[in-house]
Amino acid sequence: MPELAECKYSREECIVSIRDYYSFLSTMYVHEDDILYPPEEGWPTITTETLKDMGKSSEVICLLRHLPYIRVPSNPFNQAQGAPWCRFADWQHTGARVECGMDGQDLKIMSEGSEICDNAPSHVIGLTKGGRENPVFLLDTELGIIYWPECPDGISDNPSYDHLRVFDDPHEWAPENEADWRGDATRWTVNGFFEVLKDQFRKLNFIPTSQLSVIDVYAYLRPGSDGLVEKLQFIYHEHGWPGLENYRKQECLKAVEAVMEQQYGMDD
Repeated sequence: MPELAECKYSREECIVSIRDYYSFLSTMYVHEDDILYPPEEGWPTITTETLKDMGKSSEVICLLRHLPYIRVPSNPFNQAQGAPWCRFADWQHTGARVECGMDGQDLKIMSEGSEICDNAPSHVIGLTKGGRENPVFLLDTELGIIYWPECPDGISDNPSYDHLRVFDDPHEWAPENEADWRGDATRWTVNGFFEVLKDQFRKLNFIPTSQLSVIDVYAYLRPGSDGLVEKLQFIYHEHGWPGLENYRKQECLKAVEAVMEQQYGMDD
């Protein structure tokens, strides 16, 4: 149970943790070519100027310049999800759009959530970006922790993750306008957060339904989904998951596609 005082921000740790997580996703279901890695000097579209309307710190900008991203195609809805119903931000793509006139305040809403964005300080950045239902993950580059608002109870209450969670009372130290959202969110060490996500995939509580989409066992699924979770879990196990040495990715995804077609009469 790490205390807040034990956590320290490390740019390199953030980069390595996210790179490792995206590599893990590409091993399980994401197409390898959909993971984009920065040039040595960083992404040229991410600058203090292009993201000035977001009001982020120089450290946030520097971090974003050197992160890998999940590619946003011409149709953003075809971006591979990096967690259940969740699209991660591709800030190098966003930087290019800002240069073409995209509004910075809209970016804050889409990446930090409408209820938090006005109270998120300059050193906090959203790792995801999407519509109202897209999950929000917030990285604090001063404290070195990640906030997960609306984390499923099955994850936040799991005692096996206690050594990865950060236990503190933000009302004792945070500015009044930040204390509520910080206190309401589940707090994680940076590496711990991504280890939790990977563990959920390994246990098939997070289940890819294609190379683009992911569901979980915590949410209510649409009508006609009876038995779907169990069928998909069986397929992944049948194809060697979670043993990476024996996992047959392409065969597995074809079998998953067939089940989705059978279940809904269409590709997911």
